Amino acid sequence: MQSLPTKIFWVFGFPLSCAWALFMRARRSYYVSGRQYRSTLKIICVGNLHSGGSGKTPLVGAISKRFQLKSPVILSRGYLGTLSSQGAEIDRSMPNGSLLYGDEPWMLSQQQSRPVFISKRRVAGVKRIEKQYPNSLVILDDGFQHLALGRDVDVICINTDKEVAASFCLPLGGLRESFKALDHADAVVLTPGSQNRNLEVWQNVIQTQFPKLACFVAHSKVDGFFEGASHFEFNSLRKWVSFSGIASPERFVKTLSGYSPVIAHIHSYPDHHRYAESDIEWLINQKNRLGAFGFVTTDKDWYKVYELFKAKSEKVISLRVGYDLPDSFWVWLEAKVKG
Repeated sequence: MQSLPTKIFWVFGFPLSCAWALFMRARRSYYVSGRQYRSTLKIICVGNLHSGGSGKTPLVGAISKRFQLKSPVILSRGYLGTLSSQGAEIDRSMPNGSLLYGDEPWMLSQQQSRPVFISKRRVAGVKRIEKQYPNSLVILDDGFQHLALGRDVDVICINTDKEVAASFCLPLGGLRESFKALDHADAVVLTPGSQNRNLEVWQNVIQTQFPKLACFVAHSKVDGFFEGASHFEFNSLRKWVSFSGIASPERFVKTLSGYSPVIAHIHSYPDHHRYAESDIEWLINQKNRLGAFGFVTTDKDWYKVYELFKAKSEKVISLRVGYDLPDSFWVWLEAKVKG
């Protein structure tokens, strides 16, 4: 029997979720009927349907590296970045870059040799890229619901830890819009979660309900430990502690524990967490209490906390995890870009 709070949540949440789904469907119909800005540049969009972590950013980075000869430029919203509203090209030399540009674009800019732009208004961002990099290939990070901008390829990432049967639109569930929106996508990339428990279920859903949609499976690839751009020779004889501030910390914790048993995870902060001096002090106290040598975190967190730890003479490194994508995905995407 459902508790009273659960019943109340369903009474109010279900109609709101239905209303949200209808609104998003109407919004999509409005824009795709000729009201989108069409750039002179080719645009690959990497997006999702679920809120929270779906593995978009690693795929954006992988596509950018794959298409280096086509002069790729990444365009992101710059979520929580103070310059997101006005838009900007990321200056890699700026201090506090994650605060200015957002943590994920900042990380991508540090790992990529090509330009990275942020703009809350993606059309304005593309127009800026057209002027500054007129022969580039634009990779739009998290833009599937940003319908004012037309694109040539839409790739949707789905974390295979997500439950298919429990998928409702916001606020009752985690969907930004209904599954019907996949009719407007070109491909789905099923990304690995911490358990990867629903992979076959998702494959069956895509194949049966969206038979024209290309579907590819990404597998985790551990590149090792890093200190910024440099590989770090990890000493497993020393004790380390880890922390993170990402949407799906379970995957990071599981990967880390499988990679090295000498690392104890001490805390998971919310996604996009802005680390304060008090956070750093608390982490250092926990590390000292456990008698550990240093910290291990994610790439996204490393670029936010490195200077803070360095100022206190503390060692912090990251475990870099990416994707192995099948050759069929790259063949498919290269054909789309050429077309």
